Amino acid sequence: MALAFKSNRVTGDVDFTSMAEPADLTEKITTELNELMPQTAIKLGYLDLICQVQSVKKMPRAENFEDHDFPALRVRIGSAKRGTGEEGRLADGNASRVLDVEISFRDQVYAFQELNLHGAGVAVRAFTIHELVAEKFRALLQQTIRKRNRRQDVYDIAFLIGEHDFGDADKTAILITLIEKCRSRGIEAKPDSMDDPEIKQRAQADWETLALEIGDLPPFEERFALMCDLYVSLPWGSIKKA
Repeated sequence: MALAFKSNRVTGDVDFTSMAEPADLTEKITTELNELMPQTAIKLGYLDLICQVQSVKKMPRAENFEDHDFPALRVRIGSAKRGTGEEGRLADGNASRVLDVEISFRDQVYAFQELNLHGAGVAVRAFTIHELVAEKFRALLQQTIRKRNRRQDVYDIAFLIGEHDFGDADKTAILITLIEKCRSRGIEAKPDSMDDPEIKQRAQADWETLALEIGDLPPFEERFALMCDLYVSLPWGSIKKA
């Protein structure tokens, strides 16, 4: 959201979708990251920065991890300044400064863009605006199944509405992607799906905590209405479901 769409909501973690299978990455990710991070810090000019993987958690649980439909890894990376007390805590796996990186597997990505990170000399793949909105709609609809609250998705979709004029072609692309994403999760997206009171209740939970990330927080009802208006305006009648 921040890099690709200039959002002022900047989170303290990073989410990735892996095209590799879990077995191809899980067992070697700690070793490879710990080898690459010192080289990267030097390359970027952070000579006093030390980074090290603190833990790798398999989700939803370690048992039969690779057999789950949509497994994920939460990689906690600690950092410290060389020559300080922080360095010892980092070595013990108890860094005070950490970054959580979540890597999801088997999530279908239908469209992406490349972001060139100036200064770092690298490019990363990120969702297109259509993919992003569809993914956030899917996450909101899935709240009732996963028993999770997704207040950030309401804010993000409303932010994108304010920054982008969604035309007919945009809405068609969003809906096609949304239907496919929902189908892969066993969800049937309908024009009135957002009318479920539990979806709104879960999206509103902890809304006020967003102020810690963005400062001036707009009213939830206003943002939720904008999100719902876009959802309802998708061309439901023109898309045939397989």
